[in-house]
Amino acid sequence: MQLIRRSFDVVKNRAFKKLTTANKLRRALQEFAVSAALTAEEKAVITSVSPEIHPNDTMYSVCLSDEEYLCAGLSALRCIVHCLNRAPVRRDMRTILDFPCGYGRVLRFLRASFTHADITVCDIDSQAVEFCGRVFAAIPEMSNQDFRKLSISRNFDLIWCGSLFTHIDELASTHLLRFFRDHLAPGGLCVFTTHGQLAAESIEKKLNTFGLTEDGQQQLLSGFQKRGYGYADYPGRCGVGTSLISPERMRALVASVGEWTEACYLEHGWDNIQDVYGYTVSHVL
Repeated sequence: MQLIRRSFDVVKNRAFKKLTTANKLRRALQEFAVSAALTAEEKAVITSVSPEIHPNDTMYSVCLSDEEYLCAGLSALRCIVHCLNRAPVRRDMRTILDFPCGYGRVLRFLRASFTHADITVCDIDSQAVEFCGRVFAAIPEMSNQDFRKLSISRNFDLIWCGSLFTHIDELASTHLLRFFRDHLAPGGLCVFTTHGQLAAESIEKKLNTFGLTEDGQQQLLSGFQKRGYGYADYPGRCGVGTSLISPERMRALVASVGEWTEACYLEHGWDNIQDVYGYTVSHVL
């Protein structure tokens, strides 16, 4: 009986915490919706953003405030809209891929903005994929550490990739770029982000070392300065770490996987830290 009571208390506490978190984010959204810093269109989107947060959403738990979490999602949406407005081929965004989706930091804004789109979510975290599929009415797809083994068969009008190139080496980035290009519908737009010069300066000044050891920081900066692509594994992990990529090197990698066109580039455009690239495919592949 005591074990049953303990189990009930655990479930009750989790439910209470989940409700409390949702209420906090709901209040933050209400405050956001009347902010003078938002356009009328953005305010309309905010009213439809889901406040539901998964307990494992580390992007939420590391934020200092609910506003910080929401600002990252809104910043991503602004980057996407900016690239759409500059894309040489415009079309309705009927099919969207959010990869990696995490627990919906950006996805909640995509769903609120592109209400009628079929959105596919993909991540290496099965719990994140299940949560996003259920809460945001999205099509779930599991990722693979080897991007050459991804088995998504659909093509997309819009691909959003926030903060994945920031964690992989140059070869993996090349495989990922090829996957994105091959899965863009004609006229489609791919928007992705990287760490660049601003992040490098942050490491040099020890403002943010991105979880790397001193040796890892030096390896990362050395590769960035010499080749335009620096990478170092996180301590004790293989194949996952932090990267720095110059615009020149990224454009060379993009060109190496096939023909597509740069629609826009925003230096530290996402959340005032990550560089943003937008690429389109305007012909039938």
